[in-house]
Order: sequence, then structure tokens, then C-alpha cells
Amino acid sequence: MLKYETDLKVSDAEALRKESDEVFGILKVDAENGKFTSAIVSANEKPTGLILKNSKGYNFVYEKRADGQWHCLEDDKHTAKE
Repeated sequence: MLKYETDLKVSDAEALRKESDEVFGILKVDAENGKFTSAIVSANEKPTGLILKNSKGYNFVYEKRADGQWHCLEDDKHTAKE
């Protein structure tokens, strides 16, 4: 799992996914070298609040298929809804 802080809002799903794909492009090298078959990119908003900090996040799970291609499980959710 790779956690990072984003300037985007979790509610901006399209932009967040695009950013996550860019981050995964870098993480994929380590996933391949480590012979992993799945990886998680965790996008987290900047914390807000003075004493008690609050932050929202969203996880994108990427999985390596039998053919060696990586895909985001988020795509499976959208295909199932259509």
C-alpha cells in the first residue's frame, strides 16, 4: 500500500482516479519487482482542524491479471453497474 496526500477532494472521483493512475504508474515498478499481484494506492485529503485533525481518504486497488496486465478494481465496479 502506498499512501499519499492529495490536494484534490475525495468527492472529485474522476480527477482522483486520474491522479491515482499516475501514482500507480510509479508504484507498479516496485510491485513488479516484489512479484506482487495486487497493490493499493491510498489518496488522502489534507487534514483539517486545529486540535482534532480530520481527513478523508479513498483506496484504489490494482490487481495483476493472469495475462500480466494490471487493472484497477474500480473499473469492475463501474462495469457491474452498467
